[in-house]
Amino acid sequence: MDDLKIAAAYIRVSTDDQTELSPDSQIKVVREFAKQKGYLIPKEYIFRDDGISGRKASKRPEFNHMIAVAKQTPSPFSAIMVWKFSRFARNQEEAIFYKGMLKKRGIDVISTSEPIIDGPFGSLIERIIEWFDEYYSINLSTEVKRGMTEKVSRGGAVSIPAFGYDIVDKKYQVNPINAPIVQRIFIKYLNGVGCRAIANELNDLGIKTTRGNNWENRTIEYILRNPVYIGKIRWNPKRRTRRNYDDKDIMIVDGIHQPIIDTDIFDKVQKKLDENKAKYRPYITDRQNGKDYMLKGLVKCSNCGATLSLACNSLQCIKYAHGTCNVSHSIQVNRLNEVVINAIDDTLKSGDFQLKPKEQPHEEPQELNIDFMIEKENTKLRRIKEAYEEGVYNLAEFKQRKELIESKIRSLQKQNKPPEPKPDHLLAKKKLMSRRKEIISTLKSKSTPEVEKNALLCTFIDKIIFNRSLSSVELFFCF
Repeated sequence: MDDLKIAAAYIRVSTDDQTELSPDSQIKVVREFAKQKGYLIPKEYIFRDDGISGRKASKRPEFNHMIAVAKQTPSPFSAIMVWKFSRFARNQEEAIFYKGMLKKRGIDVISTSEPIIDGPFGSLIERIIEWFDEYYSINLSTEVKRGMTEKVSRGGAVSIPAFGYDIVDKKYQVNPINAPIVQRIFIKYLNGVGCRAIANELNDLGIKTTRGNNWENRTIEYILRNPVYIGKIRWNPKRRTRRNYDDKDIMIVDGIHQPIIDTDIFDKVQKKLDENKAKYRPYITDRQNGKDYMLKGLVKCSNCGATLSLACNSLQCIKYAHGTCNVSHSIQVNRLNEVVINAIDDTLKSGDFQLKPKEQPHEEPQELNIDFMIEKENTKLRRIKEAYEEGVYNLAEFKQRKELIESKIRSLQKQNKPPEPKPDHLLAKKKLMSRRKEIISTLKSKSTPEVEKNALLCTFIDKIIFNRSLSSVELFFCF
């Protein structure tokens, strides 16, 4: 009797193509096709990305999840079914790469509406379909951008409303509640209040951004840099500007909406922003260089739990730097190094600490254990029940398969053994204490590279909580 053929389904809809079937319609079409071809598609193997372009696989979480499942050994399905090949990818290079990788694992990508004949001629037809899908996607994107650029040139709105405005009849309209907040932000900054302090004040008042998030120093800066508040529209027809306000491709045109900020105030704020940026450029450069240091990634803020990151020669809570933590944890790196080394020395001397197992990344088992094999057989039971309910098997076939699987489960249960005991944490603790002098000597050594000191700490330190007000650290050991 042939084994039950299992397939996966990949469903995708984008936001800019009105010719697509809905997700539910795609699932229905794919399942009907699978049934005709003798495949079963279990619910757990239906992968769905809604409102996402097919141009880049990296931006499709369920696609990546599906590929990860397909790479298991053995693969749990032998085919991936799609409504159209364009659902799988609209980028021919990526389509060829992923289909080739899947083919090596014995997994076919099957389109339910674009039948491909076997042989080299069929492969050629498939490449032509992929090329056309990519061309269609690029052309559609170009047309959408052209339309948006034309709308911007007339002063129209093409994105969600900036804070302080609503969009009414496709035009910006001043929001009477939020517009005064925008004015307050500009005046406060002009009067010497920093972006972080302004963000903290708004968060304390319970005011949210347009997207419903808390304020950060960078969102305050975005408002201060946005010419929409003086009646302009900013638009980049070639790429997302993000925080690169000096991008040469940015368009700034006169809008058709009412300004919230006087041009004179806006210009003075731009000058002040540029002056402050120049003043703190060394601080920013040091952070972006990604320097190695002994405590990298280990020290956490006692107020919010965020990691402390390096800026010049000091560590600071990264959320405080962004304006979402209201307690500064700034401390000189050398000073904190000294505090941590002394704390480790004292703790290992006294033995007054606990060791907890370190979380290990999930690794693919080299051999299948009995519990895993039993669960696999239980999964088969669920699938043959689904197949019976969908009419793939008749009652006699269902009973025969069910009895065979249940017999195998009983046999596996007899072979099952209790799990091996976990490593003794007391023994690990004793070994760590015996290495105290060696550890402290390495951490204090000026000749040992910082990256090696960090690697050493990571072998037995899970995290370090730094409390600035008490000038103390709390160590969390692991093994």
